[in-house]
Amino acid sequence: MNVVKIVAETPQEALEKIHADLGPDAVVLNVRQLPAEGVKKLWANTRVEVMASAPEPLPNAEETIERLNAKIVQLEEQVLHPSEPKPEPKASLKQQLPSRVTEMVQTAQKAVREGTDVDGMLPSVKILERLGLLPSHARWLSGQARNFLGFTKPRNLQEEFGLVRETLSDYRHQLIRRHTKPGNPARLFVGTPGTGKTTCLCKWMTQAVLRQGQSVCAWRLDGSSPNTAEFLSVHGEVLQVPVERTWDQEAKISEDTLRFIDLPGVSANDREARRVLVDQVNDFAQSEIYLVLNASYDLGLLLSHARFFSVLPLSGLVLTHLDEETRWSKCWNLVLATQLPILYLSGGQNIPGDFQPALPDDMFDHFVEAGREQMEDS
Repeated sequence: MNVVKIVAETPQEALEKIHADLGPDAVVLNVRQLPAEGVKKLWANTRVEVMASAPEPLPNAEETIERLNAKIVQLEEQVLHPSEPKPEPKASLKQQLPSRVTEMVQTAQKAVREGTDVDGMLPSVKILERLGLLPSHARWLSGQARNFLGFTKPRNLQEEFGLVRETLSDYRHQLIRRHTKPGNPARLFVGTPGTGKTTCLCKWMTQAVLRQGQSVCAWRLDGSSPNTAEFLSVHGEVLQVPVERTWDQEAKISEDTLRFIDLPGVSANDREARRVLVDQVNDFAQSEIYLVLNASYDLGLLLSHARFFSVLPLSGLVLTHLDEETRWSKCWNLVLATQLPILYLSGGQNIPGDFQPALPDDMFDHFVEAGREQMEDS
């Protein structure tokens, strides 16, 4: 990775230098303020240090789909036309499919060919259940996928998986239409302490300013407890983004300005703090409320937190700490249990770092691939 460090008087000047050195698609890795040293503090202005890298080539979407399809075809071929076993060293045995994965796919493939179910479910959905989808969600998904299929009969397991993925993607889009607000509402982040709300806000804010060149303003407000996220104020100063400490409903702000609201975390057993939060949220009528959840937590705890904050008119979920989690089945279990769309995914502490919109097809592919790998490793 070609990393370049730029020191400039303003973020705008640093961004111009980055684009000149690395091109317009350069990725900003970190931003920090450089105060003057020694006696220079008396007259010198604070400067900005920005670290960036040249973008890595993104995988072509069609190539990714072809690669996944090739894996499924290869798996089917191994099941339908197994080759004669050859003596191999024990070290290479891990490359073979575990017997339970082979049996699972073989059963599903046979059911698809014969047009029958597996335990009352579509064969592909039964595989998803084995990979971590909760049984109740699997039964619901099988019914929805069957309605989505209509009179269409998949020719093979690969095609059925594609239709199930399309069913989940369509359901997520329905949830987005149900919960999101038109126009450019303020974005308000809620959650328990330590989930990464402020870090997500700073990542999003940095991407908007340095990559998209958008106008941004933020509010760091107190709740039932003081908001001690000084990091947000410092980061706003570096980006030359105003970070206000009081909310003014009558403030005149351009309609295309992105507005972010940061509130203190609320413990999931503090009902009084939640009551204060509910009253406070009423002041932000034109806002979307994002519940930020730590994806490394167990599913039961995540669902408990989601229920605790469900008294708020939530617009969707933001999952953080994904760099610490490999069980992608959680994502779809959360969507189906809460009936809220996952809107953004975040991982790591670097800013802007890994913060991106949640794409349903990618989430599905990660779910299947990660589940298969876990079964092979176990």
